[in-house]
Amino acid sequence: MRIGPVVGPGVLRNYQATKPPSANLRPATGRDEVTFTEEALSFSKVLAEAKNVPGVRTPEELARIEEIKKAVRQGKYWVETDKIVEKILENLNPKS
Repeated sequence: MRIGPVVGPGVLRNYQATKPPSANLRPATGRDEVTFTEEALSFSKVLAEAKNVPGVRTPEELARIEEIKKAVRQGKYWVETDKIVEKILENLNPKS
């Protein structure tokens, strides 16, 4: 049994032909290069700035946070479980 060529005789010639490089191609420099759009660069800058912005709290909120931290450290912080359960149930079954 004889098996013929997988591709026809003219197909390989198309791939083997030497073609001049396109005007859009640059010669290889031995390193990869990435280009970002202006939108991507802008987004990256805004994201970096947003990560550095501290949370904005009023002096009253900061004082309350410190008060709670102190109570927790001293073992005096009391959690009102009834109120927590009520809020959970409200969120599960919101009133229409």
